[in-house]
Amino acid sequence: MTIAVLNVKIDETVKEKLRHYAEANGLTLGAAAEKLLLSGFTAEEEAGVCEDDIDSQHTEEDVAPFTPKEIKALRKLLKKKK
Repeated sequence: MTIAVLNVKIDETVKEKLRHYAEANGLTLGAAAEKLLLSGFTAEEEAGVCEDDIDSQHTEEDVAPFTPKEIKALRKLLKKKK
């Protein structure tokens, strides 16, 4: 088995839940994360969910143009950054 490093940013509360899960099951954070990820993949396969069911890449969003008030607020924010 090849080991790979995965750096992710997660909410602090999720990390605490993971830490508690790891402690309760005598696992390291990495082992607990791997176990939960694998169980999530298994559940997905058992549910019959395929990539096309969750892929939103080809969907379109209704995008309305910015209002003059929103444009003014954006310009103000951009000026502050300079």
